[in-house]
Amino acid sequence: MPKVTESHRQARRNQIAAAAIRCFARTGFQATSMADIIAESGLSAGAIYGHYKNKEELVGLAITEVLDPRFLEVAEARRRSPMPAPGDVIGQLVTGLRSQIGDLQLLVQVWGQVALNPDLRSITDGIGTRVRAVFVEYLADWYESSLGEPRDEAVRLAERFAGLYVGIVQGYVTQSTLFSDFDAEAYLAAASSIRPA
Repeated sequence: MPKVTESHRQARRNQIAAAAIRCFARTGFQATSMADIIAESGLSAGAIYGHYKNKEELVGLAITEVLDPRFLEVAEARRRSPMPAPGDVIGQLVTGLRSQIGDLQLLVQVWGQVALNPDLRSITDGIGTRVRAVFVEYLADWYESSLGEPRDEAVRLAERFAGLYVGIVQGYVTQSTLFSDFDAEAYLAAASSIRPA
C-alpha cells in the first residue's frame, strides 16, 4: 500500500473543510448532516471520518484549516523587508480565502449561522482570539518598523487596534459580497492609511 504524504492528507482536509463550509452556508449547521458533507465532498465516509470524528469537531477544524494558511501568510509578511502595509496584508488574506473556499459569500452565510447557534459561538470565540493575536504580532512589528514607534508603544498600539483590523477583514468580505459597487482597491488603500493617534 503506497504511503500517503502529508501534502495529500492536507489536500483532503482542505477538500473536506471547503465542503463542510459550503453545506453550513447553504443549510445551516443544525440542518447539515455528516451525510451531506460526505456527499458534498465527493469522498467516502471512511475518508471523512479518518480526518474528523463528528460534525462539531469538523466545524472548528474546518475553520482552522481555512485560516491556518492565512496565519502563515501573515507570519511571512512580518519577515519581509520592507513589511507590507496593513491593506496589502488584508488583500493577501482575502485573496487566499477566495482561492481556498471560492465565493466569499460563504463566509458571510456561515457567520450568520454563528449568530444563531451557541455551539458554534464557543468554537468561533477561540478562533477569534487567535486571529486577533496574529494581528497583534503583525501590527506591533509594523508600527515599530514602518512607523518608528518604540517597541513597548508598538505593542500597546497593536493590542488596541488588532480588533479593528479583524473587523476590516470582515468588512471586506461582507461589503464585497453585498455591494456591487464595492471598490476593493480603495478599501485596502484606506486600511493602509490608518495611523494610530
